[in-house]
Amino acid sequence: MSQQKSKVIPALITLTVILGGIGWLFYSSAGEAFEYYKHVDEITAKPLEKWEGKHLQVHGFVVPSSIMKRMDKEHQQIEYKFKEVNCGAEIDVLYAGTVPDTFKDRAEVVVKGTFIAGGSFKATEISAKCPSKYQQAADSPTVTMCTKGDKNVEGAQAKVN
Repeated sequence: MSQQKSKVIPALITLTVILGGIGWLFYSSAGEAFEYYKHVDEITAKPLEKWEGKHLQVHGFVVPSSIMKRMDKEHQQIEYKFKEVNCGAEIDVLYAGTVPDTFKDRAEVVVKGTFIAGGSFKATEISAKCPSKYQQAADSPTVTMCTKGDKNVEGAQAKVN
């Protein structure tokens, strides 16, 4: 009986080490792959410090006349700064690189990145939704800049200064 126990204990220890190693490999390799997907108003409902350092995808709309760009001569790329809004809540977004052709005022965008100290969102990637020929014109006064889930909320206009 004691000889059986002496064989079971090393087998359990080996199994525990193997499973622990597999778990650690999964966690360490997939750690950055996990991202939150949130709308701007969901992010700003809590203090922005809560989101600092976390990988996020943030959905919203480009605030009209907020896009500023400048050439970073040291890195030979264009830097963008703009405001993203959803249902009246706004965040500042910083991005360096090439933007999609559909990136413009009032464009529906998803930015990937993290919040940095000071409350700005440092984007590493920008995706802009392609406008549909069946949607209203972007300069129409009735276009909403508010979505809940995957639906535009009618009548909820964003505060645009």
